[in-house]
Amino acid sequence: MRFEEQVAIVTGAAAGLGRAYAIALAERGAKVVIIDNEPLSAKDSGLRSCANAIITLGGEVQLYCLDISDSAAVNGMVDEVISTWGKVDILINNAGIHHPCPFEQLSESTWKRQFDVDVNGSFNLTKAVWPSMKRSGYGRIIMTCASSIFGDVYETSFSASKMALIGLVNSLHLEGQEFDIAVNTITPHAVTQMTAEHLAPTVRPLFSKTTVLSAVLYLCSSKSPSGKHILAAAGGISQAEIIEFSGSRFTAEECTPEVIHSRWGDIHRAKPYRSRSSGEAQVLAWAKASAEQRDIELE
Repeated sequence: MRFEEQVAIVTGAAAGLGRAYAIALAERGAKVVIIDNEPLSAKDSGLRSCANAIITLGGEVQLYCLDISDSAAVNGMVDEVISTWGKVDILINNAGIHHPCPFEQLSESTWKRQFDVDVNGSFNLTKAVWPSMKRSGYGRIIMTCASSIFGDVYETSFSASKMALIGLVNSLHLEGQEFDIAVNTITPHAVTQMTAEHLAPTVRPLFSKTTVLSAVLYLCSSKSPSGKHILAAAGGISQAEIIEFSGSRFTAEECTPEVIHSRWGDIHRAKPYRSRSSGEAQVLAWAKASAEQRDIELE
């Protein structure tokens, strides 16, 4: 899969997976915009190092040091990119922060900053490129999640912000379908400066960047699905969904907390499960099941 004549924006590109995404896209022909919030004047600027690596490959790159939670700065950057290169085809919302903390010690400022970067930053970038993608009739957008979406101790703010991105994708991909804008999440795990200390030395070699890079490049391509939540790590790629198990039905008279408790074992173990394509589809499913129970015909 090649990306000649395409323009990609990658946030959090000074190090880790963001840097790897940017270089991989450049290797396959894309013009790349790399963003991070570290000062470009820093002696060991990771952003400049990433840009130099792309230039060495013969690629084209623009680099920006900015805070993605600043919507005015983001809008200005995207305007400059479109003025120079005419469009944006690919957006990888990779920037994020991680501050594990016991919940009772979690400050309001830390909670808000987590959402400012992970959620509001992704919103700002996506909203800024969305009109251009609609005009072009093409776009690929990736939101970065983490395994903490399943829940982890001391990860309340991190887990909550990443789950918010799943909801954003579930709705946004429906708006993008008409314009061939594919919107997905990636939940990656690979050895980086952020993750290395959390992996035992014996398993670190299993978590190379290869699996994650391949999955992300696929989601950046014209062949990408949309509205999917992809997990990629250690040679494994899978899809996650929000699912509903078969519902237990109650009459109005019997639906009490006590009855729910007495039947909880059946509710908890109910199968088979089903997924829904949208919130509207879920409401319709509830309506149909209730109407069927009451012998009501729905048109």
